[in-house]
Amino acid sequence: MRAAGLPFLVEVYLRQALAQGRARGTVSYRRVYLRQLVAWLERQGITRAREVTSRFLSDYLLHLQTRPVRFKHAAPRRRSGRTIAAQVSVLRSFFAWLAARREVLFDPAADLALRQGPAPLPKAVLTLREVRTLLAAPGHDTLGLRDRAILETFYSTGLRRAELWALDLYDLDVAGGIVRVRHGKGGKDRLVPVGEAALDALRRYLRQARPELVERAKEPAVFVASISHRRLSVKTLNFLVSKHAETAGLAQRVTPHVLRHTCATHLLRGGADIRHVQALLGHASVATTQIYTRVAIEDLVTVHRRHHPRGKLRMT
Repeated sequence: MRAAGLPFLVEVYLRQALAQGRARGTVSYRRVYLRQLVAWLERQGITRAREVTSRFLSDYLLHLQTRPVRFKHAAPRRRSGRTIAAQVSVLRSFFAWLAARREVLFDPAADLALRQGPAPLPKAVLTLREVRTLLAAPGHDTLGLRDRAILETFYSTGLRRAELWALDLYDLDVAGGIVRVRHGKGGKDRLVPVGEAALDALRRYLRQARPELVERAKEPAVFVASISHRRLSVKTLNFLVSKHAETAGLAQRVTPHVLRHTCATHLLRGGADIRHVQALLGHASVATTQIYTRVAIEDLVTVHRRHHPRGKLRMT
């Protein structure tokens, strides 16, 4: 009996990941990374899982690190360290799965590793003044109330873009001040508290604006579009955040992820325990959350140098 080809095994692996509750977004990027690997292996004449050796995977890793990515309407650029690390993680998971199924005699990715420095700091964190300016940018009409509720919820909860997009009405407990995230990253559910300002914005939106946007009572999505009267797309959420940042006159590019970074950083600056912030953000490991403590420490160093009478060395 002939061994199954790599493309077939990739699809089986991805279907099983979905069945185990992995988020569709997670499975989608795994598909992209594994198809890139399969295409590269086929160019080397490798089509079966048992033909893949550690040497081939090391050569593929070198290929990822040295070959720039080409885009249709943009200049080629190298993959970031985080992107390559994510691809290595997917390869290790896939080949460990193959080994467990005995599709390979040994796991060729078991020792595959990428040398990494410390996790990069968040690229942008808004100041409190910038946050206030951003939150005041939407108007007071129907769409303005919706957009203000979106911005307030992002900043208050630190939800990922896909998590806010997926919110349904029954996920909101406005009276209790909680939202339920269903099937977050890693397929995990969690409860996230919502601040009073965000709750007020949500109440106004649900009471005054959403009834005008929803054409059918059966639409469960919290945030809906004005034209389709259905759930807002993830792309639209990106656009709305960016648009209101421009309206507010903010110099830097603002995305839902920037608001997530800002939420975490502001909580830690305010004295929140890192374990609480970890639970809020839905991080599997506290090590992921620790990048925000580095931001807070760098802020503290800057303040100390600026204001402490002996913060700067003056030779006399």
